[in-house]
Amino acid sequence: MTAAEQAEDAWDRYRVAWHFLATAVPVLTAAVIWSDSGLPTVRRVLASALLLLILAWYWWQGAPALRRTDDRAGSLHLAGEMLLFAGVLAVSMAAMFQLAVLTMQIFITLRRWRDRLVALGAIATVCVAGTVWHNGLTSDTAVTLAALLFAPLLIGTLFGAYISAVITQSRARSVLIAELTETRVQLARERHDAGVAAERERLSTEIHDTVAQGFTSILMLTQSARMTLDRPDVLREKLDLIERTARENLAEARSLVAALWPPDLHAGTVAEALERMAQRHTRDTGVPVSVEVTDPATPPRPEHGPVLLRAVQEALMNVRRHANAATVRIVLTPHTMRVIDDGRGFDPEQDHAGYGLPGLRSRVSGFGGSCTIESAPGAGTTVRVVLPA
Repeated sequence: MTAAEQAEDAWDRYRVAWHFLATAVPVLTAAVIWSDSGLPTVRRVLASALLLLILAWYWWQGAPALRRTDDRAGSLHLAGEMLLFAGVLAVSMAAMFQLAVLTMQIFITLRRWRDRLVALGAIATVCVAGTVWHNGLTSDTAVTLAALLFAPLLIGTLFGAYISAVITQSRARSVLIAELTETRVQLARERHDAGVAAERERLSTEIHDTVAQGFTSILMLTQSARMTLDRPDVLREKLDLIERTARENLAEARSLVAALWPPDLHAGTVAEALERMAQRHTRDTGVPVSVEVTDPATPPRPEHGPVLLRAVQEALMNVRRHANAATVRIVLTPHTMRVIDDGRGFDPEQDHAGYGLPGLRSRVSGFGGSCTIESAPGAGTTVRVVLPA
């Protein structure tokens, strides 16, 4: 199915009204014919039969032709209707009521102007022949043609051209809307794929820097412990190191899993989640972490909660691994978050591959925010996250 067929066509909304008009005009024509007392009954019956055939032909061929975009169906419909129209016109001049509707159908069912002009010429020929058939070649014939032929033909042509332009514009607009919709879906799909790829890359980096390194340390300590089996005091120290490293690695793995979807948000606000996170960090490392909320009455936006928690997790992980800090402060406002430590600090301008700072900035920028690092050797570190209001 093409884009034009999938898109909503404005002509579809008005086709019902057109069906009503195409049905009402033959009925009205039949009523006019039966009101002519000077017309023999046989001719009235014949004209009514022909009008009934026009209705049947319209619903059989004309109505489907209005939904198609090829001129062959329209040409077939118009040929049959013109033939039946000529028959009704031969019986009564009241057939001229059909002229305006027939003319407009030319512009609706035929797309090329060459075909339209040929059809208009054929109608004009039939009307002239029918008028001459009834009135003969007299001076009244010209007046009759002007009143019953050229005026309806002109009106039908103008309305038909207008309807044709509306239909053409509507279909072009429908195609454009369908293409834009398809493009938007494709862009959304590409953004989703890019996001999945970026998240996989981030996870692989996180796993390499945390879990994989922790297991490597455990493996090395285990190998070293095997060499001290005959020295219980040294072996005990090695086992303590193995246990401590395993616990740290377990904490790293839990932090990594929590970064995928922070479960603390299910149990309360962002501030409460930060309190629980600070308590866990203090429990695992012994470094006290305080949380300050400057405006408790105005919490961060709900969609900002996960990115704020992930940013704090990343910052606390760096504090634990690199800062050697004595205290840590988390300051939360409705649109900003700061993690401040009094550790050894570093030079943010230098490349620190193991700090995870590029991933932190990328995560925050994905929400339209910014992440800045303020630090210097021996002066501690401040991680500032600003999200859009």
